[in-house]
Amino acid sequence: MSAQEKLNPIATRIIFEDDEVRIWDQVIGEGETLGKHHHELDYVLVNVTDVGPFEVEFFDSEGNSKKHSLTFPNARRGGTMLVEKGHVEIARNLGPRYRAILVELKEPE
Repeated sequence: MSAQEKLNPIATRIIFEDDEVRIWDQVIGEGETLGKHHHELDYVLVNVTDVGPFEVEFFDSEGNSKKHSLTFPNARRGGTMLVEKGHVEIARNLGPRYRAILVELKEPE
């Protein structure tokens, strides 16, 4: 990523944080986009609402599109996914309002 490019937070707001985890509330309205952001920690994604479809576009370390994206056709309420750190992405909600909880797992000291 270029030094001057400002990235967005990974979700809407932090709802809890301690030495082991940072927990985010993520709300993305119908047709909205969560701007380019970097996942610096592994995290667990918990779907609070059903969603679909949802598109994620990935970027390299220079900020250029990898011309690779994933479309998740449907995610179900209560579904979870462990996601490894390191990627830069833009998330587009192609369906109705979406809400999830992200639990970032901090590195042990």
